[in-house]
Amino acid sequence: GLLYSPLGLAKALVPASFEDVEQGGSSQVCFVIGAMAAGHVTVEDHPYIEKMFSVSEYPLSGASAINRILGAIEHQWGIV
Repeated sequence: GLLYSPLGLAKALVPASFEDVEQGGSSQVCFVIGAMAAGHVTVEDHPYIEKMFSVSEYPLSGASAINRILGAIEHQWGIV
């Protein structure tokens, strides 16, 4: 998959503001976040995956990956 900075991922995939989401003016985004003890996730093994992205060059725990993604969305939407 593509390697994004968390903020770059948020800017590329998530609506620019929460108001856009409330008014229905943008498409919906669903993140499927998973973790594995060993190995890696492949699109061939999981046909529901449309695009695969990474937010780090290194293995992350599920909690760390979610923290990076949601932190970037909060930053983009100006949530303190």
